[in-house]
Amino acid sequence: MILGRHRKPAPRLAAELDDTELGTVCRRLTGRGAGHTRVLVAPLVQRLLDDAGDDWDRRAHRLAVLTASTRPSTQRSWAQHDSRHSDAHTLFAWGAMARGTRTPPRDAEFDEAVGACVTAARLRPHDPNPWVVRLGLLRQRRRPRTEVFPVWREIAARDPWHREAHVQMYGYLSPRECGSHAQSMEFVDRAQAAIPATAPAAGLPLMALIDRYHAALSREGVHGLMADRLWDGPEASRVLDRALQEWTPAGQLRHAAALADLNLLAYALTAARDPARAATVFGAVAGVVTPHPWGHGGHDPVLTFTHAQRRADATR
Repeated sequence: MILGRHRKPAPRLAAELDDTELGTVCRRLTGRGAGHTRVLVAPLVQRLLDDAGDDWDRRAHRLAVLTASTRPSTQRSWAQHDSRHSDAHTLFAWGAMARGTRTPPRDAEFDEAVGACVTAARLRPHDPNPWVVRLGLLRQRRRPRTEVFPVWREIAARDPWHREAHVQMYGYLSPRECGSHAQSMEFVDRAQAAIPATAPAAGLPLMALIDRYHAALSREGVHGLMADRLWDGPEASRVLDRALQEWTPAGQLRHAAALADLNLLAYALTAARDPARAATVFGAVAGVVTPHPWGHGGHDPVLTFTHAQRRADATR
């Protein structure tokens, strides 16, 4: 990522972020006249995942984006016909998890997806991603901790800084789901103390701050009106200062969702009414917009991003 570009690209949504190979494959899969049979799709997907090697974070990013670019029937067909391919089972299970965020899966689909995770983990024992999908599926079902925490430990043993796994556990421990504010904050605090500043999961404290900000905004009366005060506190200052120091130098962030984390930082600095510092982050983002957090409250994410970037640029 390059800082200080004189001409910024037009803001745009790009699920692949800066993964150009992933974007190319997704456009082939979703373009007009694209084939969606297993025979046509599987080689493209498998080659893309193989190229990621043991970069579990990038494999997770690619799996997440590919589920939106392939049909559920194709995902199922690949898992059934290429049963010796771990990625086929993981993609199928990830698709079930992704659909479950919109519509809770039926019992049969849930059981089938969990079974695919078990098969994928057996075929590639060192890969954390089948366990990450299993964690997400258990979270959707609000399963008890006796089921969830052993899965979390399996992930941590394989990839202790897995971004998606941390997002899933934070959600599970939130007061909206199976935990409480104290439990989710304890999880974030422990992670913050241990995660290297540029690791894939380093954005978790910032995610949590934005989550709390959005929760405050949604409250009625004086609480909602005073939501902005969160950014004046010492915790927010510490998180923002560290992210600015560690993330914005060119080349510091190398994980697959780096642009997503920089979007979080630009949004937080905008909410904190600090456009001058946000301007540097917008330069690093290079126009790539993520639906979260810019689309919060039903806003058009590209429009909200564009307005914030213009205000930041005006301070230069």
